[in-house]
Parts: sequence; structure tokens; C-alpha cells
Amino acid sequence: MSRLQDIRRAARRPIETFFFRLATVIIPLLPRTFMMGVTWIAGTSTFYFAKRERTTGMANLDVVFGDTKTDAEKRKILKSSLISFTRTMSDIFWFSMNTEKRAKKYQRFIPAEGPYFEEQAHIIITAHTGNWELIGLESGLLGIDVASVAAVTKNAAIDKLLNTLRQRTGQSIIPREGAMRTLIARFRKKGKAAFVLDQNTSESEGGIWINFLGMPTPVSSAPAHLAYRTGTDIIFAFSQPIGGGKYEAYTGQVITPPVYDKTRNQDKIVKELTQQIVDVISKQIRSHPESWLWSYKHWKQVAPGDDPARYPKYD
Repeated sequence: MSRLQDIRRAARRPIETFFFRLATVIIPLLPRTFMMGVTWIAGTSTFYFAKRERTTGMANLDVVFGDTKTDAEKRKILKSSLISFTRTMSDIFWFSMNTEKRAKKYQRFIPAEGPYFEEQAHIIITAHTGNWELIGLESGLLGIDVASVAAVTKNAAIDKLLNTLRQRTGQSIIPREGAMRTLIARFRKKGKAAFVLDQNTSESEGGIWINFLGMPTPVSSAPAHLAYRTGTDIIFAFSQPIGGGKYEAYTGQVITPPVYDKTRNQDKIVKELTQQIVDVISKQIRSHPESWLWSYKHWKQVAPGDDPARYPKYD
């Protein structure tokens, strides 16, 4: 079965690459209002016709909100979430034309000054909520030296094209594998590094078990480890839709890590710091659940010794 799956993936890749290239040509030409309508239809259609995404999203919402929200409220949140995600993905292409003009018109940073804009090393934390891709794009336009840590896409051709779009304003993309040494060198030069920290990271890849939205979840300890070892402050950045295809990016909250002390229990400190980081992300998600990616299998791993019955049941 694995061999057959590999053959199918290989056969799909040229098709995926073709449609990706087609999107880079067509989507930037669409008027903003028309693109908003298209992504609304696409996201809504996904809600009604993509059973796997709908089942996964509702299972996640049930676990997080339980009886505090009705089924109707959860369905409304999920539909808005799928529209938001579709729009964010489309915006990767749409902002590739007239990038500076469009970015300035459709997103503003709040506040427009502060630590995020200083020439100083920072670890930036965001999540798959709102338009996280636009934060890095506009940061580059503002002359902020940001490098985003990203997983490599399985389709190498698409990965290369995607990173070209992401880096067009000066943002750098660093592959997640083996990123630590590169990031430490960046901090020494007062550069910033951004992490999207709301996905599963297995223990074999550096994940540690913490509480995320009330559920045990393995999350990357890399940002907390880097912050503690290098004394680098952590800044949060979340981009939220405000209507009319526009966004506001909030960058105010800062966590200063404890001063490094090799005599202390480093694992304990890194875990506590990771929990602090994830608590901020959780608060953002609970405040704006309609903007978060609920259709991802966030709790597909069961914590050692835990009861599997309390976890979402995914197809």
C-alpha cells in the first residue's frame, strides 16, 4: 500500500504544480472584491461538501468548547474558519502583484511602533489564525529582518515556488530541519525568527507535552529553548480580518525568558516557557475562533498514559 501511495503522489505532483503556477497567474489579476467572493464560495463549499474537513473541525470544536457552544454556533465557526483559511491561501498569490501598494492598503500593524519594529533580535510567535502569511510579507516591506521557520512541502517544485512568493519582500525562509544553528547566528546579528506554533510536533522531533486549549498536545520546544539559551525576547504577532478584505496585525505582547542558568533544571524551564507561549496562542484562538484552522488534526496523538476516549475521533 505504501508503494502504491508513493506512485500516486508522484503522479499527482505535476498536476499540483500546474495548478499552482496557474494560480500565480490568475489570482493576482482578480479585483479584491471578486477574490473575496470566490474564496467565500470556495470555503463555504468545503464546509458543505468536504466531509473529512467538516468532521475533523467539528470534532475539534466539540473537544475545546463542549456544551458551552451549540452545534449551530460550532458549525458557524467552522464555516468561517474554512473561508478564512481559503482566503489566506489565495492571498499568497493575490499579494504577489503590486505587493507594496496592496499590503499597505489591506493590512496595518497595531501598534505601528514598538519592540517588533526595533532592530533587535526577537523570536516571533504566530499561529494558523487570520492571515499569518501576510505578517511576514509586510514585515519585509517595512525593512524588518525576519526569517520564518517553515516545514518543507512534499512537492519540491511547489515548495520552491511558494518560498519565492514568501521571500519577494525580503523575508527569509529557513527549513525547519537543522534550523537551530542558523537562528542563533541570526540573533547575533539582531535578526528576528518567526515560528508558527500550533501544530503537532512529535517527541522524536523535539515536541514536548503541554496543555493546548485544554488538551495534552506535543508542541515544539525550539522557540522556548532558543529564547532561554540566548536571552531573546518572545513577541507575538496575530493578523485578524476586520472586513472588506483588510487585516490588522497585533504585535504588542512580549515574554522575556528567565536568565540562563546551567545549574537549574533546563527541561522544566523550557516546558514552563513553552506553556506560557501556548497559553497566549490559546487565548487568541478562544477570542477569535472563527479565524483559526479547526480542520487540522490537532490532537491525533494521545499523551502517554492518557485516556484515548477524551480525544477527538477523526476519520
